[in-house]
Amino acid sequence: MHQSPSRLTSIVAASDNESQISLADRPFDIVFFGLITKRRRFLLAESEKYMAAHPYSSVLVMKTRPREISYMINAYKKAKVCIIAHSYSNVSGGEYHRLTEFAEFGCIPVMEDFSDKIGINQYRQCAYSFFAKQDNLFKTAEDVFTLINAGKIGSDFSHVQWWKEGIAWEKILSNLD
Repeated sequence: MHQSPSRLTSIVAASDNESQISLADRPFDIVFFGLITKRRRFLLAESEKYMAAHPYSSVLVMKTRPREISYMINAYKKAKVCIIAHSYSNVSGGEYHRLTEFAEFGCIPVMEDFSDKIGINQYRQCAYSFFAKQDNLFKTAEDVFTLINAGKIGSDFSHVQWWKEGIAWEKILSNLD
């Protein structure tokens, strides 16, 4: 993975001075933007089940629409958790380009497990990333809400600062077992 600039960067720069909304106060529980492939259709079903169990919550699972970038930015800014699910197979590297899109907005990443294990511990420690099997993403998101509400993660937004400073891959790769 490389930390390339997000397609949202120019718009983010314009809103950089805005303060982050605390995670506990954000109106969206879960947000996902991406192509709704056959494999990702489970997100729609999981979203419906979650909303039925939590009627006062808000979940947004949508196809990416390049012309609606400001809509995506607004949703990411107001999300507690942003989900990453693989489009075709989890026997692949991580879909880090999604992380690049939303990391600066402070939502906590809940990512589907994948076969490439390089850097996962750093993502857990520094980016507050959580990893789960495909059918456990929403349950893991609920566990994250418990941690957020208890003030155990995300209140200082250090994960956003870590991302903005840039990933020091040479340090991470030299520390691998």
